[in-house]
Amino acid sequence: MIKELWHSFPRVLEQKINGLLDVAEPNQAKAFQLYKACQRDGLWHESFEKFSDRIASYFSTPKLERRKSDLDQILDRPIDSVLYADFHLNFHNALVDNRSVLNIVSWAHNLMRVSIKTNSVVISLDVLTRTLHYITNPPLFEKAQDITFEDFCDAWKKIVFRLFGKVHDAEFTRIMNELQWLNTQLQESEKSPVDNSFFPTIYLTQTEIDWVNDVQLAVSAHLPAPKFPLSKGPQKQRLIDLERALRLYKIVQTSKLPDFVQHRENIRATILDRCEKLLQERAR
Repeated sequence: MIKELWHSFPRVLEQKINGLLDVAEPNQAKAFQLYKACQRDGLWHESFEKFSDRIASYFSTPKLERRKSDLDQILDRPIDSVLYADFHLNFHNALVDNRSVLNIVSWAHNLMRVSIKTNSVVISLDVLTRTLHYITNPPLFEKAQDITFEDFCDAWKKIVFRLFGKVHDAEFTRIMNELQWLNTQLQESEKSPVDNSFFPTIYLTQTEIDWVNDVQLAVSAHLPAPKFPLSKGPQKQRLIDLERALRLYKIVQTSKLPDFVQHRENIRATILDRCEKLLQERAR
């Protein structure tokens, strides 16, 4: 299972990085810009602090589930489509959740460490954290959305060179070559003819996809599985079933009762099978 996760690493990393914007909020400067624009158009007549609280509730909804009508209800009257488009965020004007960034760093570090079989400093948590910080807080003229795997590699190279110069060139080049080969293989497979007979059986948001991916990785590596990221818990039946299986797995992982121990691997296999099917059958 780790092998399959590793083969898709470049594409999943892209999705995770870009997915940070799906649940980000505007930074202070962007929020104030939107406040002044709404004031100018007669959409808001109260304080900036109250405006910030109201739009925070709008941005707390995952991007794919947001509707213009949700914003219309927050403001004094419906917003026009031109100003509504200005509520789009990128890494120049977004406030990204630091915990989500660290989750991506931890996921990437663990998968690279296990798959490449190295503890090189160039894949350390510190280096990868600095790389993600560079991407999510880009300089003025750097790319700020639709991040590709190549963009990640470029940022990573800058951080490694800034910290170590050419000291770790040989090891870094070896790792980079393997990753670029993986990315090339993915690009070739994506060029293959699409099977039009495929019909998705479930729609997943990016947050749900990330969680299923993280569960798959954790259970594959015999590590504690992450909790569902939203406080209200999963709302779709197949995700609810997966969460129930995870709760049972947590019990049998720590239990020494023979009846539980003998079922441990069966439950683990069931969770991995459910994760794989969810990812295969989701709408793309």
